[in-house]
Formats: sequence, C-alpha cells, structure tokens
Amino acid sequence: MRYKNVEYSIAKNAEKTQRTLSKKLYMKNLVVVLAAAALLVFFVWLLLSRQPRRTYLLFMLYALPVIDLHVTPWQLGSLTVFDGLSYVMLLFQYKDFLTIFKPNKFYFGGFCTLIFLLLIGSLTSHFITNSLLSILSVLPVFIYARLLMVECVKDPAFINKMMNGLKIACLISIAFLAAQLVVGLDLKFYTELNQNTLDTNGVRYPSYFHDSQKYAQFLAMLSFLFLMNRENIQRPKFKNLMLFLVVIVAMFLTGGRSAFLGLLAGIAFLLLFAGGQYKKYIIASCMAGGIVIAFFSHSLILFNREDDINNSLDFRESIWREAYGIYQTHPFLGIGVGNYQNYVTRYSQDQYLILEDEIIFLDQPENGYLKILTEFGAPAFIVAFALILGSVVGGLRAWYKKQADGRVMFFIAPIVCWLVSFVSLYSISDRRNQLVLICLVCFLIYLSNRSKIVNEEQIDAANNEAV
Repeated sequence: MRYKNVEYSIAKNAEKTQRTLSKKLYMKNLVVVLAAAALLVFFVWLLLSRQPRRTYLLFMLYALPVIDLHVTPWQLGSLTVFDGLSYVMLLFQYKDFLTIFKPNKFYFGGFCTLIFLLLIGSLTSHFITNSLLSILSVLPVFIYARLLMVECVKDPAFINKMMNGLKIACLISIAFLAAQLVVGLDLKFYTELNQNTLDTNGVRYPSYFHDSQKYAQFLAMLSFLFLMNRENIQRPKFKNLMLFLVVIVAMFLTGGRSAFLGLLAGIAFLLLFAGGQYKKYIIASCMAGGIVIAFFSHSLILFNREDDINNSLDFRESIWREAYGIYQTHPFLGIGVGNYQNYVTRYSQDQYLILEDEIIFLDQPENGYLKILTEFGAPAFIVAFALILGSVVGGLRAWYKKQADGRVMFFIAPIVCWLVSFVSLYSISDRRNQLVLICLVCFLIYLSNRSKIVNEEQIDAANNEAV
C-alpha cells in the first residue's frame, strides 16, 4: 500500500511538472506571437500612413503593453519591440536627424558626449561584447526623443495627442489589472513574473508588466497627467480628481513603496509651485486618499506587506555598499553598460538571491543611481542626469519668466516622483517606464524652448524666401 502511495505521489508530481512546462511553453509562444503581431501591425500602418513620424510616436503608446517584449535573443542584445522599430525609423526618417535646433544644442552635445563615454567604457570593460550590444538599447531612447521633438515643433498641438495616448495606456493597464483581480496572475505577458508579485500577505498585481514595483512607478508618474485640465490649467475638473484617485488606488494594489514615496514627493512639489486653486484640490484629494487608506488599508497590499522595513533597508544597504565599492574601483569609465550581473558573478559574488533553490546573481544593486554610476562611470553619469535635470531647470525657468504655461509643473512633478523612487528602484530597465520619462523630458524641453525654436524657424523661412 505504501509503495502505491509513493508511486501515486511521483505520478502526481510528474503530471504537475508537465503542466508547468506546458504552461511555460505556451506563454513563450504567446510572447513571440505578440511581438511578431506588433511588428506586423506597425509595418502595415507605416506603409499606409502619410505621416510616418507621427505613426511611430503614437504607435509606441498604443502598443505599450508589448513594446518591452524581446525580438532578438540575449546573444544579439535582447532588443525589444521598441528598440527594433526605433532603428527602423532611424533609417526611414534619417533626414530628421541631419539638423539640430540651436536651443537644443545643449542636449545634442550631451547625447554625443554620453555615447562617446559609453563606447569608451564598453571597450575598456571586462565584458566588451556584452557591453557594446547593450549600447544598442541606449540609442533608441534618443531616436524617439528626437522624432518627438521634431513632431512637436511641426505641430504644437501634437503634445496633447501624446498626453492622451499616455493616459489611455495607463487606463488600459488598470483595466488589465482589474481583469487580474478576477482571473488571477495567470493573465500575463511573461512566462514568469518577478517573485515580488507574490507576497506572504497577498498578491502585488503587475498588470501587463513583469514587475509590480515597476508598474507602480508607471502609475505614479502618469497619475499627475490626470490632474491636468487643459481647458483651464488653473482649475482641475471633478473628472481629473476622480481619475487621479483611481490611478492611485491601482498603485496601492501593486504594493510599491518606492513609487508611493515618489508620489508623495511629486505632490509636495505641486503644493509648492502649483496655483492656489490646484493646491486646494490637491489637499482635498490627499484627504480623500487618507480616508481610503484609513478605512481600507487592511485590504491594500501596500500597507500590509509583512517584510520588516529595517531588514529590507539592511539588505539594500549591504548591496549599495558593495556597488559603491565597484564604482570606486572603476570611477571614470565604469564597468560597461549592461555588465552589472556579469561583473558581480565573477568579482562580487556576495550579491545574489536564492530563488527556488537556485542562486541568482543581481543584475542591479536595488538602486537606480548606483546601477548607472557603476556601469557608466562618474562622467557619463553626470552627463545623463544633466540631460534630465536640465529639462527640469529649463521648464522652471521658462515658467518663472512666463515663457511657458502651468503645464510644465505637471511634467516636472512626475520626474520628481521618478527621481525619488529611483533611489531604491531601477525602473527604466522596462521600456514602458523609459518611454514615459522620455516623453516628459521632451515635453519640458519643447515648452521651455518653444519661442526660441519658432523664431529660428521663422528666420530660416525668411532666409529661404530671400534666396
């Protein structure tokens, strides 16, 4: 009888293993189909479109759930749908890259300097091939940014279309999350989700993301766009406030503490700089959110995570200390883009996790700043953040001089949110978060330099007519 029970147990385990393998194979095939479908739809749309640049920019927002899916294996750089289509547009719209607006020379110079430093850092790293391939994932950021800037200059109203696209993508992600609440985490785009989606006290919902923390960052950044009333920038509508609260509740379901802290920082920024009407409504929204937390905190995973915050900080601190040690060893050129996991696997083997009896070496030190600092080196790190912070400073200056309207505040607030949460969350490894950040930075650059760019275009047009 005992032998029969053992045989039955073995058979059940084998059946369970087979089901798991079948499910993983199904998901792997589904990912391939989704990525291929996205490429096919884009090429058909591009061939039928009379405005290819606009088609590309908006397609990335409409296809946001799938733009982070890989189209090449890791041996060829693990390029995503976003990367591949960006390179297609580089060839298709090469003329848009031949001229630079004078007000944007700072950003162009920063881009050239950054790429040069990354190339040198890759060539001097311990893993040259891997790092050079990783740079292929950096260039699409600037391709998208450049084409977005050109389109905004050609059509000043296009910025509103982009904002609508971002908000629609956010609401679609919340609809996907709502479906996960009913169906469970079997509804996903990946063979396996990040282990942080399963907490001892409940599920941290990732929507169509791989990682619930990165999804939380996505929601926190985009929540500020829902506060903006384009018809009257000084006064939000009731609809703006309700949508903002819906996004925040969705963020609570992700359990992302870093994103929550970033959200609070963004709200604090608006309370300092937004108009009097907005301050009143923001305070009212915060009070409403406080009531929701008070009555439903026991149902929100963000406020019920059982892991000890002190232990979590101790774990991160030890990793940060080791990552900073790596930076001190390679302060100027870094260890090479995309080399963090390879480097710690060989030279810093204390940085690992044990998942399902398997040792996994960390691919980032649980800190976005240290990740970039160790891989890029100090000079490239400074250049990269100068490009981001330069847009914020330019936006504030233009707003103070009344050269830009109050919209800049609602583009700066989510960047402040990102800067704070980036301390413990390297969120831009996901192309969807990366795309949101690109759009916000470009919006600020355009709005803060709009009058100068328009004057430059008028002068060029007058010179052409004279010729």
